[in-house]
Amino acid sequence: MAKKTQNEVKEKKPNFFTNLKNKCLSLFKKKEKPQKNINEIKVEKPGKFISRPLFKQSMKSLFGLWLSLMIGSAFIFIVINFAIGSKNVFTNIDMDAVSQYVKDEGLSWLKILGLLEKMGFSLSRIQIMSQIDLNSILNELVYKIAGVLLPMIYVMIAANKLIASQVSDGSMAYVLSTPTNRKTVVRTQYIFLLFTVFVMYIAITVSAIASEGIAFVINKNNNPEMNAIWNPVTTLLFCFGSFLAMFALSGICFGASAFFNKSSYSVEVGGGACILSFLCCILGLFGNEVFVAVGVGVKPMSFFNYLSLFTLVDNSSMSAFSKAVTGMDVAISYDWIWKLAILFVIGAVTAFLGGRRFVKKDLPL
Repeated sequence: MAKKTQNEVKEKKPNFFTNLKNKCLSLFKKKEKPQKNINEIKVEKPGKFISRPLFKQSMKSLFGLWLSLMIGSAFIFIVINFAIGSKNVFTNIDMDAVSQYVKDEGLSWLKILGLLEKMGFSLSRIQIMSQIDLNSILNELVYKIAGVLLPMIYVMIAANKLIASQVSDGSMAYVLSTPTNRKTVVRTQYIFLLFTVFVMYIAITVSAIASEGIAFVINKNNNPEMNAIWNPVTTLLFCFGSFLAMFALSGICFGASAFFNKSSYSVEVGGGACILSFLCCILGLFGNEVFVAVGVGVKPMSFFNYLSLFTLVDNSSMSAFSKAVTGMDVAISYDWIWKLAILFVIGAVTAFLGGRRFVKKDLPL
């Protein structure tokens, strides 16, 4: 037999350490996956619904403003409720008591009416004043003017800062450079705005009901003959209506912020809508039948009510509804329901249109 060479012997008897090395390397080799059929390939999962880091960033930047305006709004309701107590500040004219007084004193109605005519109070005006509820004016002033001013300021500033301001100063480019897409950004910012406004009105509602109840008990103890009844359902409905008005304005401001690339345009449209509604609400009060009856208003001023979103918050209808459901003999009214539904639609549609525009438009990044 021919002798085997030294190389052939080494090939048949590999080194032990070489085998161990090869086995270790084989453990780390990636196995080739079998190709899947086109029908078996899964569709890529969409992005997250909201971005928690972006939500936290928005909260950090707006927390001071939000907290101060929330405390300020709650403080306004507390002061007003403790100042006016059970809110029965006005007393309606009791014509039966007036007639009895005239009879007992032996006075002449003709002389009394002549004196009232000279003072500018006609008989028709006195009859109107005896039938109207003067407390409705107080509710209009509190829940449509004094109570909405600070939340409205927050909505105007926050909505602009969440989208348009970031686009203008270039910080939106940093946000979109992360795995967060545009849909997630606009959803996160809008949910943040609604969340903060909702919490703000929770604080306002709790403060209003609690302070009103405490003030009513105090006044009841001081005036046992007072026949007024405290109805917290009315206050709850008033605060709910005010919240939906702010929901509509939030949708308009956020929609404008997402629609425009310039912060100035966003402020002009969103802030302009808020200021217009607020001023028209004030001017429309001078066309209210109560103001007209007492001689401090004119009926044509009611035209401004058609230009204000706050007109859709029907406090009179909500008051009648709350009294009826709590057992009082009052004609029930459902007008406030469809009016508040219009506010909800306005807020939802304007925010949706603005968000859709933000997703598709070209950004100056």
